[in-house]
Amino acid sequence: MAAVAGDDDRTAVGWSPDGTHIVFSSNRTGIGDLYQKLATGAGSEERILTSDQTKIPSSWSADGRFLIYYSADQRAEADLWVVPMLGGRAPSVFLKTPFGEAVGAFSPDGRWVAYQQANESGGSEIYVRPFVPPGAADTAAGVAGSQWQVSTAGGFLPVWQPDGKELYYVNPAGAMMAAPIRVVGTTLEPGAPTMLFPTRIVGGAVGQAGRNYDVAPDGRFLINTELDSAAAPITLIQNWTPSAAR
Repeated sequence: MAAVAGDDDRTAVGWSPDGTHIVFSSNRTGIGDLYQKLATGAGSEERILTSDQTKIPSSWSADGRFLIYYSADQRAEADLWVVPMLGGRAPSVFLKTPFGEAVGAFSPDGRWVAYQQANESGGSEIYVRPFVPPGAADTAAGVAGSQWQVSTAGGFLPVWQPDGKELYYVNPAGAMMAAPIRVVGTTLEPGAPTMLFPTRIVGGAVGQAGRNYDVAPDGRFLINTELDSAAAPITLIQNWTPSAAR
């Protein structure tokens, strides 16, 4: 496998939808700027965004047009930002509140963003908001400001099922959860979450930067798990069929 990021890089996250590029955060300039590079490792990195805040990429829209990331300095909570990946690279705020928002995830159709948000009690829950591209008109009054809570007893690290009909996340105990998602017009209706299995995910759920799991197009989970001793391997859970389990 070709090297994509060097030893100075904090995070290597985010395949482009066509699989040709990877976006990652690097501290080579003293702060976590965003770069992209060919997945083959050929050529040099392109710095796509620099600022005085640490930036962690978390999701690339399926049409390749937008990257969502979360950014914070030492004096403030994290906020969600969007940067165009085609044309100009001027970032814009997706969500900024007094609480911390992180790990945004585009839905497969690009209409929604799931994310984790801290609350007043110090915990974190999973929410979904509509995604209105920067500069686009909100076609339905109030849609852009709508928000739906998905988790009910704490949640971290959201990932969409490939068909968009379910949302996965990790609960505070480290178990994988699933919540059905129903879309009616411009409204989203989350169903009751259920536990799928314990994960032993590396770093647990609370406070970790980035996700240590993903879901393949066929519905299988790829999870970086932690053993009682030795280094943590990558575990592939096979023969998981979400539709058959319901």
